Amino acid sequence: MESILRTWLFQQCELLSGAVRGELLTGPLDKGPFSEALFWPEVQADLSMLNRVAQAALSSRQAVIKARHAENSETSEPLDALACPILLDGQLFGVVAVEISHRSLPLQQAAVQQLQSGAKWLETMIGLHGTMAQNQLANLVDLVTTGLDGEKFKVAATEVANELLERFSCNRVSLGFNHRKQMQVEVISHSSRIEQKSNVVKALRDAMSEAVDQGLTLTCPSVAGAELAITRMHDRLAKMLPGTSICTVPMIKDGKAVGALLLERSNENPFTPEVAEQCQQIGLLLGPLLELRRRDEMPLAGKILNSILGGFGKLFGPRHVTLKVISAFCLVLILFCSLMRGTFHVSADSVIEADVRRAIVAPMQGFIATARARAGDIVRAGDLLVELDDRDLLLEQRKWQSQRAQLLKEYRKALSGADRAEIAILKAKRAQVEAQLNLVEQQLARTSLAAPFNGLVVKGDLSQSLGSPVERGDILFEVAPTDEYRVILKVDDRDIGWLKKGQHAQLKLSGLPEKKIGLSIDQITPVSISEKGHNYFRVEALLESHSDLLRPGMEGVAKVVISKEKLIWIWTRQLADWLRLFAWQRLP
Repeated sequence: MESILRTWLFQQCELLSGAVRGELLTGPLDKGPFSEALFWPEVQADLSMLNRVAQAALSSRQAVIKARHAENSETSEPLDALACPILLDGQLFGVVAVEISHRSLPLQQAAVQQLQSGAKWLETMIGLHGTMAQNQLANLVDLVTTGLDGEKFKVAATEVANELLERFSCNRVSLGFNHRKQMQVEVISHSSRIEQKSNVVKALRDAMSEAVDQGLTLTCPSVAGAELAITRMHDRLAKMLPGTSICTVPMIKDGKAVGALLLERSNENPFTPEVAEQCQQIGLLLGPLLELRRRDEMPLAGKILNSILGGFGKLFGPRHVTLKVISAFCLVLILFCSLMRGTFHVSADSVIEADVRRAIVAPMQGFIATARARAGDIVRAGDLLVELDDRDLLLEQRKWQSQRAQLLKEYRKALSGADRAEIAILKAKRAQVEAQLNLVEQQLARTSLAAPFNGLVVKGDLSQSLGSPVERGDILFEVAPTDEYRVILKVDDRDIGWLKKGQHAQLKLSGLPEKKIGLSIDQITPVSISEKGHNYFRVEALLESHSDLLRPGMEGVAKVVISKEKLIWIWTRQLADWLRLFAWQRLP
């Protein structure tokens, strides 16, 4: 038994591309402990991480995939771990765990399926262990090894046929597989080319089909104790090949015949019931293995076609009730969507903006003394927003006031002396001083900045910048009225052609998801904006009703009502548009 398990583990690890190490744990059925271990390669490094994945598969009785669970010590390449439980008649026999190079999830799942397929024929071999002779079991192991060794399906199948030819002393061994429910001879021992239209190959194909259709192992001449069966095609083949004994075995995978194995040897050494039974066991083991390799090497178109045909077979064949119910439901849903009409909307991300924004700017150079408001505050017309430091201006005001008083004294003195020339000079100097004083007083008046109207401070917070300098023209605050808003829609360039001025829309905001707000399209800007890899057009909409809960900057989603269309067109139009563009780009 150990040699069978060791050979199976080695072949599975070699069959998996990128395999680094493997482990097979076995023990008493369904009881454990599963402590009997086999390794590949036999010299192992630390397997603690691999053991954890194996124990997880034993606990769940399901395949486990652990991505990037370790690194290759030599190349630092990330490694994935796969574990698959092995069941015998529904009872847990053990688990196989393999470390492989990191790959995508579909490739990981394909590797697990390969392990599961290998576990099936291992189950068959273990089941035969107690009933078959040791040399017969060794024959099976060698044949399976031969089927796994070849790089290509044709090579592996030919080697299997040649090996059977020698072990059973046959004249010829042929392998055939189903192609769209038609049998085709794929391999003939010691033959590199098969002429499908030749009479012999046609007779071989008909004999294989006869055995596959009845699901029986057929021999000609019939062996003692064989089941009653139709052997017309076998008799015909025997007439074409005088002195030949024939045995045809169906190859089964997942309960379905996927091909047939046909052996020919001399009548002097006919097939006995024991040999026929051994051939039948070989067909059970080789069928899944060779069919899996044949399907793996099929072109992509063939794989897709087989998948489609397999799906139709499940849909219209027996069993698979759940699939039929789901398919019927989908068909009814498609018919419903093809007949019923719904409202076609164009959705777009939206943001509320103030219709007017007034900037409060610094009238001159200075320093911030006090800040009475910040973004988000509601203010009334005349409310103080910010004050600039006026100490320098007050000193300058006193300076000019002092000069004005001094000139006034000198002007009065000149008047008393009737000095007309001096009076004219002093009068001009007084006018200059008065102008400078008026300028300083105006600057002092502008150190206090107030709200121009009732509204909301939408930008500006100087509470953390007291004492900092500002330059003339710096924007300190932005104030917007609370009763005049507009909504900006970012419409994708694929949908902009559906929008027209005056169309009705509804808006739901992130902050008010329970409330719908009516809109009317007002203006479509003919300039696109690139943002986050997409092109948008800016569309302005007006609110149909006012709400005190609205604030500038609130975001949401708007839906513009376009027309009544069929539901299936509404749900598939974007996919259809993408396919048109893809075809236009790719096709010549």
